[in-house]
Amino acid sequence: MKTLKQRIDWSVKKLTEPSHIKNSEINISAVRAEELKSALVKKLSAEYAEVGRRLVFQAVNEAHALAALTFVPHLLLPTLAEEKVQQAAVWSAHQRSLLGGEQVAFAA
Repeated sequence: MKTLKQRIDWSVKKLTEPSHIKNSEINISAVRAEELKSALVKKLSAEYAEVGRRLVFQAVNEAHALAALTFVPHLLLPTLAEEKVQQAAVWSAHQRSLLGGEQVAFAA
Protein backbone atom coordinates (compact mmCIF):
# COMPACT_ATOMS: atom_id res chain seq x y z
CA MET A 1 0.00 0.00 0.00
CA LYS A 2 1.22 3.48 -0.84
CA THR A 3 2.11 5.86 1.89
CA LEU A 4 0.41 9.20 2.21
CA LYS A 5 3.51 11.00 0.90
CA GLN A 6 3.63 8.79 -2.20
CA ARG A 7 -0.06 9.41 -2.92
CA ILE A 8 0.38 13.20 -2.55
CA ASP A 9 3.47 13.17 -4.76
CA TRP A 10 1.57 11.16 -7.37
CA SER A 11 -1.40 13.52 -7.37
CA VAL A 12 0.78 16.62 -7.66
CA LYS A 13 2.75 15.09 -10.51
CA LYS A 14 -0.48 14.20 -12.31
CA LEU A 15 -1.78 17.74 -11.97
CA THR A 16 1.33 19.53 -13.18
CA GLU A 17 2.25 17.48 -16.22
CA PRO A 18 -1.03 17.65 -18.15
CA SER A 19 -1.42 21.38 -17.51
CA HIS A 20 1.92 22.03 -19.22
CA ILE A 21 0.83 19.95 -22.18
CA LYS A 22 -2.60 21.57 -22.16
CA ASN A 23 -1.07 25.07 -22.13
CA SER A 24 1.06 24.30 -25.17
CA GLU A 25 -1.98 22.88 -26.96
CA ILE A 26 -3.94 26.04 -26.15
CA ASN A 27 -1.11 28.18 -27.54
CA ILE A 28 -0.94 26.14 -30.73
CA SER A 29 -4.70 26.32 -31.07
CA ALA A 30 -4.66 30.09 -30.59
CA VAL A 31 -1.99 30.52 -33.26
CA ARG A 32 -3.95 28.35 -35.69
CA ALA A 33 -7.12 30.30 -34.94
CA GLU A 34 -5.35 33.60 -35.68
CA GLU A 35 -3.96 32.19 -38.92
CA LEU A 36 -7.42 30.99 -39.93
CA LYS A 37 -8.98 34.34 -39.03
CA SER A 38 -6.36 36.19 -41.07
CA ALA A 39 -6.93 33.96 -44.09
CA LEU A 40 -10.70 34.41 -43.77
CA VAL A 41 -10.40 38.20 -43.58
CA LYS A 42 -8.23 38.20 -46.70
CA LYS A 43 -10.57 35.88 -48.63
CA LEU A 44 -13.81 37.53 -47.55
CA SER A 45 -12.44 41.06 -48.09
CA ALA A 46 -11.73 40.15 -51.69
CA GLU A 47 -15.08 38.42 -52.11
CA TYR A 48 -17.11 41.21 -50.49
CA ALA A 49 -15.09 44.27 -51.54
CA GLU A 50 -18.07 46.59 -51.04
CA VAL A 51 -18.18 45.85 -47.32
CA GLY A 52 -14.77 47.17 -46.36
CA ARG A 53 -11.87 45.38 -44.74
CA ARG A 54 -12.47 46.75 -41.23
CA LEU A 55 -16.09 45.57 -41.19
CA VAL A 56 -15.02 42.15 -42.50
CA PHE A 57 -12.41 41.96 -39.73
CA GLN A 58 -15.05 42.76 -37.12
CA ALA A 59 -17.45 40.17 -38.57
CA VAL A 60 -14.74 37.49 -38.49
CA ASN A 61 -13.91 38.35 -34.88
CA GLU A 62 -17.58 38.04 -33.92
CA ALA A 63 -17.78 34.70 -35.72
CA HIS A 64 -14.68 33.53 -33.88
CA ALA A 65 -16.25 34.45 -30.55
CA LEU A 66 -19.33 32.39 -31.40
CA ALA A 67 -17.31 29.46 -32.77
CA ALA A 68 -15.13 29.39 -29.64
CA LEU A 69 -18.20 28.41 -27.63
CA THR A 70 -18.49 25.12 -29.52
CA PHE A 71 -16.55 21.86 -29.45
CA VAL A 72 -15.29 22.31 -33.03
CA PRO A 73 -14.50 26.01 -33.46
CA HIS A 74 -12.10 25.58 -36.39
CA LEU A 75 -14.74 23.73 -38.37
CA LEU A 76 -17.51 26.25 -37.75
CA LEU A 77 -15.52 29.46 -38.05
CA PRO A 78 -15.45 29.72 -41.87
CA THR A 79 -19.20 29.24 -42.20
CA LEU A 80 -20.05 31.59 -39.33
CA ALA A 81 -17.63 34.19 -40.69
CA GLU A 82 -19.19 34.08 -44.14
CA GLU A 83 -22.68 34.44 -42.67
CA LYS A 84 -21.55 37.43 -40.59
CA VAL A 85 -19.93 39.08 -43.61
CA GLN A 86 -23.07 38.49 -45.69
CA GLN A 87 -25.09 40.23 -42.99
CA ALA A 88 -22.55 43.06 -42.99
CA ALA A 89 -22.87 43.33 -46.79
CA VAL A 90 -26.65 43.66 -46.51
CA TRP A 91 -26.29 46.26 -43.76
CA SER A 92 -23.64 48.16 -45.73
CA ALA A 93 -25.82 48.21 -48.87
CA HIS A 94 -28.76 49.47 -46.81
CA GLN A 95 -26.61 52.24 -45.31
CA ARG A 96 -25.39 53.25 -48.77
CA SER A 97 -28.97 53.44 -50.03
CA LEU A 98 -29.93 55.65 -47.08
CA LEU A 99 -26.96 57.94 -47.68
CA GLY A 100 -27.62 58.21 -51.40
CA GLY A 101 -24.66 56.15 -52.58
CA GLU A 102 -22.04 57.70 -50.31
CA GLN A 103 -19.44 55.53 -48.65
CA VAL A 104 -19.98 54.56 -45.02
CA ALA A 105 -17.07 55.68 -42.82
CA PHE A 106 -16.12 54.23 -39.46
CA ALA A 107 -13.97 55.79 -36.77
CA ALA A 108 -10.95 53.74 -35.82
